[in-house]
Amino acid sequence: MLFCLILNLFCVICVVPAIAETSDDYWAPWVTKTTTTSATINWKGASDGTGSIDYATSSYYNEHQNFEKTIASQTKGAYQHVQLISLEPNTSYIYRVRPSGNTDAFSNRIFRTMPVKGPFTFVVISDSQEGHNYTEEMRFKYVADAVAKEEDVLFVLHGGDYAGHDSSSLWGKYFQVADVMLAKFPIFTTIGNHEYHTSGGTYPPTAADQYHWSYDIPSDMPLNHYFDCAGIRFIILDSPDPNNTDSDDPHTSLALSQSQSSWLEGLLKHDMHGTFVIHHHPIWDNGRTDIDPNLAPWETLYHKYGISANFAGHTHNYQRYSINGIPYFVVGNAGGRFADINEGDPHAAGYQFGETRKLGYLKITVNPEHNTATAQEIFVASVQEDDSDETPQVYAPPIIGDTITFKLSSKESGHSDGGRCFIATAAFGSYFSPYVKILRDFRDTFLFTNHIGQSFVNWYYKVSPPIANFISTRESIKTVVRIILIPAVGFAYLCLKVGTLTTLLLLLFSSAAIYLGIKRFYRLRYTSHDHLF
Repeated sequence: MLFCLILNLFCVICVVPAIAETSDDYWAPWVTKTTTTSATINWKGASDGTGSIDYATSSYYNEHQNFEKTIASQTKGAYQHVQLISLEPNTSYIYRVRPSGNTDAFSNRIFRTMPVKGPFTFVVISDSQEGHNYTEEMRFKYVADAVAKEEDVLFVLHGGDYAGHDSSSLWGKYFQVADVMLAKFPIFTTIGNHEYHTSGGTYPPTAADQYHWSYDIPSDMPLNHYFDCAGIRFIILDSPDPNNTDSDDPHTSLALSQSQSSWLEGLLKHDMHGTFVIHHHPIWDNGRTDIDPNLAPWETLYHKYGISANFAGHTHNYQRYSINGIPYFVVGNAGGRFADINEGDPHAAGYQFGETRKLGYLKITVNPEHNTATAQEIFVASVQEDDSDETPQVYAPPIIGDTITFKLSSKESGHSDGGRCFIATAAFGSYFSPYVKILRDFRDTFLFTNHIGQSFVNWYYKVSPPIANFISTRESIKTVVRIILIPAVGFAYLCLKVGTLTTLLLLLFSSAAIYLGIKRFYRLRYTSHDHLF
C-alpha cells in the first residue's frame, strides 16, 4: 500500500507540467478505449502531422528515468489515434506524445489499464458545455480540477454535451479545461444533442464531426458501444436522433431506441457481476411522473435483465430515482446552464433526491466480490443563477451531497432476479427454485414478446414488491401462495415444452374429459339408485 501511494505521488508530479498544454494549434493527449492489455492515445496537431509516443510502466520509468518503448503514428492528419497493445493488466503507465513539428509540445501523462478482477472506482459526468453568459473555464473547470485530484479513479464516463456546438474552437476550449483530468484518467464517451448543434442554430444539424474526429469513431459506425471491466459491463447507448430535430437540436425518438434494442438485449444476456448503462437523454426526469415513452424499449430491458444502474445527462442538475430497486441517476451538472428543481414540480413515484445549481460529479466504487456498489454525488461548487458569469462558490474540500449503496446484481440477493419474480421468489424461498425458474422462463418466452404481456409485467413490477415483502415473513401464507401458484407453474411448464396452443388444447380436452367423467359418474350413480327402488 505504501509503495502504491509513493508511486501515485510520483505520477502526479510527472503530470503537473502537462496542465493546460492544449492550445489552438495542439490539443494535449487524452486516453480512450482502455482494456486490460491496450489503450488508445489521442491528440490534435498539425493538419498534415504525425507523431510518436514514448511509454513505459510507471515502475519501469521510476527505476530507469526513461521510457522503454516507442510507437509511431502511421497516418497523417490533425486528429491522431494510436493504439498501444501488449500492455499489462491493472498497471500504471507513463507516456509522452511527441507530435511532428513540435516534439516538445507535451510533457508526461499517465493512465491505468483495466483490472481483471477486484474493486475499482470510476466517475460519471455530463453536460460540461459553456452557457450563454459564461465559458467552460467559469464552471466546468471546477469539476475537472476536482476530478483530477482523485487518486483512486480508474476512468471517467462522460454522458455527452462536451461543448456548446460542433466547432473546433469550442472543442479546443473543452479539451483545454479538461486537460488536468484527462492527463490522469481515460475517458469513455456518450454522444449528446449538442454534438450536432451548428454555430448559428440552423437546420439541418451538423454531422457531429468533432465528436467523431476527437474520439476516433468513423462516421459510418454506430454510436452505441460497450466495454467490460473486472466482470462489470458498461453499455453506452445513442439517444439523440438527428432525424428528429428542432432546427439543429436532435431529440430522442422511439425509432432510434428500437433500432438498438436487439443489440442491447444481446449485451444484457451475460453472466457477469453487473451492468451499468448510460445514454444522454434521461428515462426518468424532473417534471414528469412517468418515463420518456421514446425510451420505453430500453426501460423494459433494464428490468427484464436487472441492470445495476442507469446514468443520463441532458437535464442540467443532479437527480436520483429508485425504480423497482434499480438506481437511475441524472448527472447533468458538470457545467451547463442549470435547470431548476422547484418544490411544486411533479415527480415520479421513485424520485429520491434532487439538487440544482451545484457543480459536481458522481463517483462510484464497485466491489464485485461483495455484489455492491456505492455512489457518491460530489459537489465542488455552487452558483446563484442558472446562466451568468458569476464566480462560483467553491467548496473546499468538496462535499458529499448524496450517497447510496446498491447491489450490482439482484440474482444473488435471494429476493429477485433480472426480471423480478417477486411473489414467486418469496413464496418458494429462493431465486434458484426450479418453480421460480419455470415462471421466469415463461415470462421471458411468452410475456416479453408482445405488448400485452409487457404491459402485464410492468404492472406486476409496480404492485408485487409490497406483497412479496408481506409474504416473505409469514410461513403459513407462503404455503397458501405456493399451493395457488402450482397450477400456474404447471401451465407455464407445459407452454415451454409443447407451446401455448397445444397446452390450451390439452387443457380444453382435459377439462372436457373431466366434465364428461363427472357427468357420467353422477348419471350412473343416480341410475343405480333408481334400480334399488
